[in-house]
Amino acid sequence: MNVNYEIFTMLYGMKFRRFMEKMLKSIEEEYELNKVDLQIMFYLYSAGDKNSSKDIMELEMFTRGHISQSLGRLQKKGYVLIEQDPEDRRCTHNNLTERADEVIGKLRKVFERMQAIIMDGVTEEERLVLAGVIEKVNGNIDRMMQPGRDGKKNGSQP
Repeated sequence: MNVNYEIFTMLYGMKFRRFMEKMLKSIEEEYELNKVDLQIMFYLYSAGDKNSSKDIMELEMFTRGHISQSLGRLQKKGYVLIEQDPEDRRCTHNNLTERADEVIGKLRKVFERMQAIIMDGVTEEERLVLAGVIEKVNGNIDRMMQPGRDGKKNGSQP
């Protein structure tokens, strides 16, 4: 099998990160928030009950310190309400407040525009294939990252 380095650079995501940073810049400046703050806010917007710091950690996009600092900033600015879980006092739930609605509205528009840009010219069939490939690739990576695992599936080579 030939190695296609473009696959690795795409999976690493630097080009997409730069694109996202460019698209989010005006919201960052307008609300004096940073990239992590905006991403955590949008995650909380779409997360439903999976709104604990542990849930955010499972995204594997941010360090525990970044999450803690960001939630503190968002709470201070009135965008997030942090509540202790009544059943597990070590766990906190992070809920967006009404004050966050304006920012979320702008974030939704930016993410919708980003999706339209990156999917321009991609057919519905191609989107479904892409979603399937991404799911398989993520599964392969998840399997490899499990402690004590070598990434092999049923004894075969990965």
